[in-house]
Amino acid sequence: GGASVVYADTIADMAGGVEDLANYGEYSGGPTTDETRFYTETVLDLMTREKDPKGRDKILIIGGAIANFTDVAKTFTGIIQAFEKYADKMKDVGTRIYVRRGGPNY
Repeated sequence: GGASVVYADTIADMAGGVEDLANYGEYSGGPTTDETRFYTETVLDLMTREKDPKGRDKILIIGGAIANFTDVAKTFTGIIQAFEKYADKMKDVGTRIYVRRGGPNY
């Protein structure tokens, strides 16, 4: 969708134009809290396995609640639950988190 291009451009800008995009995922369709937590845990597991070899922070960009059917309470609750589980690992690899959310259900 249109938002996908915006996020990919933002990621490329933050990476300085180099090929450092490790994962881009889009998860839509009104996921439940449990589905969102599982998806987020999968991304965080992969992201936190190793520090960046060049010593840079890792950047996680979360965009959500764009579509009319998105239930922010469900999706962001799942994300927060995954963050609680992976908080120490995220700190160890220097994770920076950026959140962009909006839409009618924010």
